[in-house]
Amino acid sequence: MNDNKNLIFKVKKHIAYLTLNRPEVRNAINIDMYNRLNKYWLRVNQDDDIRVLVVTGTGDKVFCAGMDLKEVARLKKEGKDDLLKYVDDPYMLNMRSIKKPIIAAINGDTFAGGFLLALNSDIRVAAEGIGFAITEARMGRGSPWAIPLLWMLPLAVVMEMAMTGSPVTAESMHQMGFLNRLVPRDDLMPTAVKIAELIRDNAPLSVMAAKESLIRGMDLGLKKGFEEAIEIFKHVYASEDAQEGPRAFSEKRKPVWKGR
Repeated sequence: MNDNKNLIFKVKKHIAYLTLNRPEVRNAINIDMYNRLNKYWLRVNQDDDIRVLVVTGTGDKVFCAGMDLKEVARLKKEGKDDLLKYVDDPYMLNMRSIKKPIIAAINGDTFAGGFLLALNSDIRVAAEGIGFAITEARMGRGSPWAIPLLWMLPLAVVMEMAMTGSPVTAESMHQMGFLNRLVPRDDLMPTAVKIAELIRDNAPLSVMAAKESLIRGMDLGLKKGFEEAIEIFKHVYASEDAQEGPRAFSEKRKPVWKGR
């Protein structure tokens, strides 16, 4: 369980749930939250009891507005350097290295660092009527975290978003393939949990190898990516679970996965 009200973390039946819980400031991420998020990414990666992570926010208006700019302004006023120098993992690279699947249940508007959380997730479910924006240009900030969007959205769309700061509707993001599901608000968490349960019930080694091979393939290209995927899946085929799956199918029962 968590020990801080700004982030709520729990694990239930092999599914971890991480909730941003600062609705009074649009779930903005301050220094403490950045560093706690980094610890949770590492925990999810290392805890064999966790098979999938669901990330969401409190409230019905904003998923996450990004960095806490009021805290940035306070640090500047105190003569201190930028907030990013005080956080362990400012661009959430540890989140990108998590081997377990991550589902973003996007409950509201998603700006700046909130957008970063969304794009670092593997599957995205969003509530209807919300918006996505890269707002850094309006604040004199930078958005190096947006580079992965070049593999997710058309270049012209990313250019406009990065340079104007204007939001794009969830409906458009769904049409362009950034969102897996676009649902009424009341269906958001049930839909995300249903996907998480489907993933949880599959062989964990196969799931993690699928994620790793697809991500590596993006960097390597078709030929080298295919070769790398074959190597990644070798230990899956040699695992106990690879024997359990066909055995359970032939015996008409649910598999008992051991993750080895």
